[in-house]
Parts: sequence; structure tokens; C-alpha cells
Amino acid sequence: MTTAFKTAAETHSPSILIIDDEPTLRDLLGQALRERGYAVSAAEDGRSAVEQVRNARFDVALCDLRMPGIDGLETLRQIKAINPDIEIIIITAHGTMESAIESLRQGAFDFLVKPVVLQDLFFSINKALERRDLRERLGLFELSRTIFSTLDPDELYGRVVQSAIQVLRADDASLMLLDKKDALYIALSTSLQQEILTDTHLAMGERIAGRVAMQPEPVVINEDVGRDDRFGGITPWRRIQASIVCPLTMRGALLGVLNVNRVRIPERYTERDRRNAMILASLVALALGNARLHNELQASMRRLEETQEEVIQTEKMTALGNLLSGVAHELNNPLCGVLGYAQLMQQNNPEPKLAKGIDIILREAERAARIVKNLLIFARREKPEKKPLGLNGVILKTIERKSYDLNVCRIEVKAELDPKLPFILGDFHQLQNVFANLITNAQQAMFEAHGKGTLTIRSQAEEHKVVITIADDGPGISAENARRVFDPFFTTKEVGKGTGLGLSVGLAIIRDHGGSIRVASDPGRGATFTLDLPVAPPELLAASGAGQAAAGEATAAPGAAPAAGASEGAPAPGPRILVADTEPHIQDILVDLLRQLGYRVDTAGTGEGALAKIRSSDYDALIADYALPRLEGGKLLETLRAEKPALARRLVFLAGDAASPPLREFAATTGSLMIGKPFSLETVRATLQRLFAAPSPEPEILH
Repeated sequence: MTTAFKTAAETHSPSILIIDDEPTLRDLLGQALRERGYAVSAAEDGRSAVEQVRNARFDVALCDLRMPGIDGLETLRQIKAINPDIEIIIITAHGTMESAIESLRQGAFDFLVKPVVLQDLFFSINKALERRDLRERLGLFELSRTIFSTLDPDELYGRVVQSAIQVLRADDASLMLLDKKDALYIALSTSLQQEILTDTHLAMGERIAGRVAMQPEPVVINEDVGRDDRFGGITPWRRIQASIVCPLTMRGALLGVLNVNRVRIPERYTERDRRNAMILASLVALALGNARLHNELQASMRRLEETQEEVIQTEKMTALGNLLSGVAHELNNPLCGVLGYAQLMQQNNPEPKLAKGIDIILREAERAARIVKNLLIFARREKPEKKPLGLNGVILKTIERKSYDLNVCRIEVKAELDPKLPFILGDFHQLQNVFANLITNAQQAMFEAHGKGTLTIRSQAEEHKVVITIADDGPGISAENARRVFDPFFTTKEVGKGTGLGLSVGLAIIRDHGGSIRVASDPGRGATFTLDLPVAPPELLAASGAGQAAAGEATAAPGAAPAAGASEGAPAPGPRILVADTEPHIQDILVDLLRQLGYRVDTAGTGEGALAKIRSSDYDALIADYALPRLEGGKLLETLRAEKPALARRLVFLAGDAASPPLREFAATTGSLMIGKPFSLETVRATLQRLFAAPSPEPEILH
């Protein structure tokens, strides 16, 4: 019971083994030592002494040199082989210089000659015990250097367990740590089965470790746990001979529990062992605390570096965005002229040779317009117009859109799409552009490497997200390039074949959708892009009725103009329109188009000129550049509402960046129509058709 446990563990005295074939000497020495408070055992020869050392632990042995059977030197060697920590004092009546030297060489602590003076014997025993204690402390110091020499958690756990086994002469140990829910889990064990390691999470007070965790000091268990009052009702996982269970605390906070067991060693733990365990536990707790603080510091440093990098990147992107926005605006005006005149020429049914040239001009100008649009998207990080969306539909539409190029390049597409894929909240057109860019990159890489290839696109649901993978069997991406593929303007393509913006724009779009995109590649065996997007909240789906059909599947873009030649709502010939733009070629294009449509047209190149004409004449509609010098859009609209309210309701703005957030907000709050540059003539025609068909058209941004 507990009382016996306390006697064995807490009142321990140094134990001494007397090995001598003379019974009288054994009795006399035994009595003298017991009177001094030592625990004494005796053996009449070397063999019985070795057997006792094998079954019990002694602090000091007093050994005769000449005995029947095996002599004192051989006894010394065998005892040291079993227990290297025991201190042995040779006592003999036949001492020589040679035997003394040999005894000390074999590991004896001292060499005394009979008849022994008791004071000399007691002095030698005390010194032997002091050396044992110093050796233990030195061992603890060396072990502290070992466990403090690493900050890697896994390596530290292994060193802690091995140190505990060494210091406390055990054959088994385990380390339990406290998790975020204040439950103990087994971080490392030398012998417990994997299912116990995996499944064990102990609350405070649960099982032995959970109860010891609530104690201030180590607990020694030298008997069956079921018979120990402190642990009533607990059935151990296996039978053990003795245990020391140590709470690991630092500054009053519990870190974990260290369990040290003697499973095969039939020896009880002593008070000295408990003290050593207490010292070891304090060292282990300090090492664990240091490692935890170091890892937290490293994590904080990483977060700080990431934040710093994000700030630097944001500043770089802001500066770059401002530059790109300015360049894009400057490019949009000449592009507007190229596209406009090419469309006007195309409407005149040119001869075949000229028509082919016009088609090339239109195609390349539209390509340039798309590049400019990507520049603007990159520069302003345009926020997506999110609606409930089925990504399978977006993927299939994108494959359909790219089918001609894929077939020409002999690319086989395998679409492995989960039919039960949940909806996301997304912008159909932005996400389609992301998929189109990834498919195009894969197509080009496979075709250039092999002249053919296989593209595998998968969709699946994982917890609260949708995962899309796009994998090719092309040449792959080197590790160096894989780190840079999402950087703006990074490209491995030849000059003129890529801007290096596709993936950086795609990354921005996916992040704006609350998702992530990453690349994995094995050079020579292809590349895989993985996109994660969050599932739409059920309440939003219910409110929008998204369950009826996947948004974005077989739907037209917002504001799409009616097909050419539609006649509904067409104005009667004669309405008078004022075109106000600083670019003469844009004025000329619109004049030619509007006159073909039967409108009467005037032009103005400045804000003052436009106001002068508006005040002196009556117009049915006004098409004006949003950025007229000294008469920007808001001021123009305010003036018209005050002086010409009817004309204010038929005002159409032209803007180089009509889809930017400020202009979107302006259009939404003022009810204005806005056409983005460069524009198609069909968009202008359809916009005017709607303008004259409805008294107050809905605000919209058109391209």
C-alpha cells in the first residue's frame, strides 16, 4: 500500500554489499555499518555477490581479494560489467603494491589492508558515495548539454527519452505533451503500440499521467498500480516493475509528463532516483520551453518576413500598377482608332485581298486590346462580380472555347469532373480567363515539346472548398522557374509570344475569390496547377436560387449588345448627337458610324467647346469622354442636370478604364451609361438603340 511505498522510496539509505568468506568479519562490518545508518547485505563468495548485484542495486561493495571460487579481481570485473555505477572498495590481508595497482586499474575506488580501521573505512565509503553523486551530477550536466544542443522538436524528444532511460537506469520511457485543448498526447515512446500512441489523449486527472500532471513533483511507483491508493481504479496498459512519473513545468505552467519505467529490470526506484528525476524533469522542461520559444520566434520571424515581403510587393505592385494604368490609357486611344477604322472598312464589303488584310488588322488589334485589358486588371486588381457559380460549367465552356486550338495541336483533353461539385461564389468571366490561360500554357508547352499531349482536368470537393487540378504531360517546369511563374512579366516564351502577365493576373483573380493556386512539377514529366476555391455559403445559394442552374453556364456577358441588324427600338432618322472627345480620330470614327446610322452629328474637342455647343443648340444625346480636360465626368453630369436635364438622361461616357472600381461606382450611383475604350462599333450602335428605346436606361458599363 502507500505506506510501504513511502518507506521504500523516501527513507532510502545508501546500500552496501559486504563480500568476504570470513563470517566473523562480515558480521562485525555489517553491525558497524548498520549503526551508521547504512542498509547492509552480505555475500560469502564472488559468485553469490555477482548474483545479488544482478538482482538488486547497491551503492558500494566491500570486496575481499582472496576468496574461494572466483577471486576478488574477477568479482570486481563481473560486478562492474553488471552495474558500472557501483563503487568497490577492496579489503584484503594479503595486499601488495601490484595487487593494489591492478585493483584500481580494474575500477576499484580504494584499496584497504586488513585489519581495517573503521574510521578509515567510513571515510573511504563517504568519499566513494561523494564520487558517485558527483558522477551522477556530471552525467546530468552532460545530458543537459545533449538535450540543450538541439531546438528541433523531433530530435529533442528523442534525446529527452534516451536521457531519461540513461539517468534513471530504465529500459522504457515516454514523453507526453500538452496540446491546445489541455489534453496530454504521447509525443514519443520507446515501446508503446502505435494504436495507443495515436489514440491516447488524456484529460487532467485521467490515468496515471493525467493525475501526476496535477502534482508539483515526480511520483515513484514501486508496486502494482492497482494496489496504490493514489491510482485506484486505473488498469495499466502493461505490467511494469517500477516507474517514475514526472510533471514537466516551467514558470508554473504545465508542459507535459515524462514517464520512465523499469519493465524487465527487477529493481525498485529509490529516493535518490526521485531526486535525479526531479533534476532531469526541470532540465527537460527548460529545454522544451526553449525549443517552443525558439520555434515561436522562428514562426514570428517568418510571418514578419512574409508581411514585410507583402508590403514591399504591394508597394512595388502599386507603383507598377500606376505605371501600367497610365500606359494602358495611352494605348487605348490609338487602339480605338485602329479598331474603329478597320471595322468601318470591313462594313464597306472590301475586295477579298483587302478584306484579308483588314481581318489581320482587326485580329491583332483585338489581341493588343486584350493585352491592355490584362494590364489594367493587373494594375487595379479589379474586384470580381461574384455570383453562385458551378465550376464544371466554367471548365466545359473554356474547353469548348479552346477546342479548335487543342485539336490543331493534337492535345487530348480528359475532363474528370465531379458531378456533385458544390457551387462557389465567383465571376464567370474572370475564372474562365484563368482556366483559358492555364490550358493555353499547357497546350503550348506540350505541343512544342512533343507535338501532342494529354491534358487532364479534375474537379472535386474537399471539406469546405472546391479543388481543380490541371495537369499536362509536357516538359515540366524547373524548380527555379516554378518559384517565379506567378511573378509579373516573367515568361519563358520568345519575345512577342507572351507578356508574362497571364499567371500573375490569374493569381490575383484566384486570391480575390478567397482561394489559392500552386504549381507542382517534375521536369520532364509535366506540370500540375492546383486551384482551391471556397464553397459558397448555403444561405447565399438559397437566397439566389442557384440550385436551379449553374451560374455562368450558357449565359451572356452583362451588357452584351443585341445581334447586329436588330431593329427593336431603333431611333427614327434625324436625332442629333454631340460627340465630345480630345482625340480627333475617335471623333471621326463616331461621326462616320453615326451618320451611317442616320444620326446628325456635331463634335467638340474640349470641355469648354462641348458646353458652348450644348448651351447654344439642342441635342438628343451626348457621347463624351469621361476625362475631358477641366470637365471630367462628374462635373459634366452635374452641369447637364442643372441646365439640360433631358440631355443628362441621354449621356454616354467613353472611358479608357471603364471597368475600374471608381468608374463602376460612378456609373452605379449616377445611373450613367459607360462604354470602355477600345470599343466595337456594334456596342456603340446597340447602346444608342437602347438609349432611345427607354426613357431612363439602367446604368451599365459596356465594352
